[in-house]
Amino acid sequence: MNTRKCFTEITVILLVCAILLNFTGCSKFIEDLNSERYGAKRLARKEAEEIFKMLQEEDIEGLSALFSEDSRKYHNIEMEWELFFDRIDGNIVSYSGISFPGEGMGVDKDGEIYDSHLSINFNNVKTDNGTVYTNFGYYQTRIDTKNPELEGINVFCAQVPGTNTFIEVGGFSFEYDY
Repeated sequence: MNTRKCFTEITVILLVCAILLNFTGCSKFIEDLNSERYGAKRLARKEAEEIFKMLQEEDIEGLSALFSEDSRKYHNIEMEWELFFDRIDGNIVSYSGISFPGEGMGVDKDGEIYDSHLSINFNNVKTDNGTVYTNFGYYQTRIDTKNPELEGINVFCAQVPGTNTFIEVGGFSFEYDY
C-alpha cells in the first residue's frame, strides 16, 4: 500500500513539474531553437530536402516560385531552369548530404534579425547516368528587412564535373549594395 501511495505522489509531482515547465521558459527555449536566429540551418535543411524533391521531379514552376522577387524581375527563371535541366547529364537521382558553405546574419541592438543568408550545397549529386556533381546548390536570402525583394533563392548553380563551368539559374541585380 505504501508503494502505491509513493508512486502516485511521484507521478503527481512529475505532472505538476511538466505543467510548470510548459508555462515557464521551457516552451520559450523550444521556440527559440526553432526560430530563424538559432535554427536557421535546421529550417533551411528541411526546405532543402523539399527543394531536392522538386529538382528530381524537374518541377520548374515550383522551383521558380522560390526565387526572390529581385531574381524573378531580372531573369527569366523558368527558361533558365529549362536550360539547367537540359545541361544536366541525366535525371537527378540522389545526394549524399547537405552542407552550408556560407552563412551570415545581422542582428540589431534590440536582438532583431535584419539580415540572414545561407549558401546551401547538395553534396555529391548523382544522376541516373552516373554523373556526380560536387558543387550543386544555391544562395538564399532568408531575411533582409532593408531590401525584402531579395528574400528567397537568389541563385542556383551546378558546376559541370571536370570543368570550371557553372550552370546557373537566377542571380542578383546590380541595384543593391551587397
